[in-house]
Amino acid sequence: MARQNYKVIAVRRYGVEGEPGREIVLKIGEPIQPASPSGSWTCPVFLDGLESDIQYAEGVDAVQAIQSAMRYARHALDNCGLPITWLGQEPGDIGLPLPIDGPFGLWFQRRLEKLVDDETERVGEIVAAALKERARRERGP
Repeated sequence: MARQNYKVIAVRRYGVEGEPGREIVLKIGEPIQPASPSGSWTCPVFLDGLESDIQYAEGVDAVQAIQSAMRYARHALDNCGLPITWLGQEPGDIGLPLPIDGPFGLWFQRRLEKLVDDETERVGEIVAAALKERARRERGP
């Protein structure tokens, strides 16, 4: 589908490492309500500077359509083969985390969420201990 007019609700600008003048602009459009109650919502998503066409992510409602658009953008940027940068972070850290969900139901989603929370806490404790040790070394005996 060619470029069309749509109301942009979110924009993010990315760079490409090693190509200082190159910019990729993520534009997410306002979700479009289906013509019939049984239809899917769609959300325009465009990666200007990377793709030539607007893509349309679908969802059962407007929120899920936006989530699908963000997931699409993450997948497209991760798989474009370029070292995409954002806000001076390392290439690939584009600020679009994948949602934790899965095909096995709520119990599985909650289990994955707990694993992420537990690992985040564990790494936080490791970092805090390392900082404490560094401060102790800097103070000396």
